[in-house]
Amino acid sequence: MKTNKLLNLFMLTALFVFIFAGCKKSSSTTTTTSSTNTNAEQTQNSDVQDAVSERSEQDADNTVDQLQANNYVVPSSKASGSVTITVNHPDSTTFPKTITIVYSNYQDSTAGEKFVYNGEIMVNVSVAPSAASNLLTTRIFTFDNFSITTDSTTITVSGERTVTRLSEKFQIIPGLKGIRVVLTDSIDANTTWAITTTNSPDSLHFTREVRRERTSDINFVNINASATKWNQIVLVTYPHLDTIMWTGTVKGVNEAGNDYTKTITTTLKGTWYSGSPVLIAGEMTLNIAASTPLNFTILFQRDLPNHPFKTLVTVTNTATSKSWSFDRSFYGKFFKWW
Repeated sequence: MKTNKLLNLFMLTALFVFIFAGCKKSSSTTTTTSSTNTNAEQTQNSDVQDAVSERSEQDADNTVDQLQANNYVVPSSKASGSVTITVNHPDSTTFPKTITIVYSNYQDSTAGEKFVYNGEIMVNVSVAPSAASNLLTTRIFTFDNFSITTDSTTITVSGERTVTRLSEKFQIIPGLKGIRVVLTDSIDANTTWAITTTNSPDSLHFTREVRRERTSDINFVNINASATKWNQIVLVTYPHLDTIMWTGTVKGVNEAGNDYTKTITTTLKGTWYSGSPVLIAGEMTLNIAASTPLNFTILFQRDLPNHPFKTLVTVTNTATSKSWSFDRSFYGKFFKWW
C-alpha cells in the first residue's frame, strides 16, 4: 500500500471532509533499508488515518452543535437536495432525538478534484436523567453505506462513534462577535475504514478503537442580526485564540494486519487554520505487535518558520534511535455548514 493512495483522499471541505495530507520530509537519520522504509510508510499511513479521524470528528460534531444552537431546527436549505438533514424532534426539550444526514451523489464543488458522497450518517442524541442540562448530550454516530468517491478511489466507513458531552461553558471574548463555547467530550469509537480502487478491490483496510477525551473551542456568529432566533448561524474559527486538545488511546489493526496501540503521553494540542485542526504540540507512543514488535515515539510540532500552517511529525524508533520526519499539509477553504 503506497502512502499517496491515502493522501489522494484528503482534499475535501464539507461535512466529513478530509483535508489533511502528509508528504515525506527528508531526515538526516532516515535509513534506506526496505524494512525501515516499510515501517516509515506504515507509520505515516497511521498518522494520516489519525488526521482523517480528527478532522471528520470535528466536522460531524460541529454540525450537531450548530443544530443544537438552533434548537435542532433544520434550515430550509438542508431539507432537500443532494444532501439532506432531518430531525424527528426539532426542539430543545424532547429527547432522545434522531438526526439523519443523507448524501445522494453530492459533489463537493470546493474540492481540488471530483468528490462524490453517498450514504447516510444517523445520529442518536440523548440526555441522561441525571444530566444538569439538556446541553450535556450523548451522541451516537452510525454510518450506513457511507462513502466518498474520487475519480479512482472510494473510501467507506462503518461502525459507531459515541461522543459524551462532559461540560459546555460559554464565554464572552472582547472584540469577538457571537458566542464562544468551550466543550469537553469523551469519545469512544469502533470503526472500520476500507479503500477500493476503480474496478479493483484493494487490500487496504484498518480498524480504530478510540478512547479519548477532547477539549475544544467553537464560535458561532448569527448572520441574521435582526433576528432573535439563531436560525442563520455560521461556524467561525480564530486561529490565534482557538484550541483543541486530546488525551487517551487509539487501538486497532493496521493495513499490514498488525495490532497497534497509540497512547498520548503529552497532551496533543492544536489550533485552527482554514477550518481545519492543526496540531502544534504533543507526543504519543506507537506500539505495533508485528512478528518483531516495533515501538516508536511520535512528536508533533508546528513547522516554523518556513511552514507555519503545517505540523512537523518526527518519528523515532526507540530500539534503534533512528528517526524520520514529514509534514502534515493542510488544504481547504473557510468552512461553513450552512
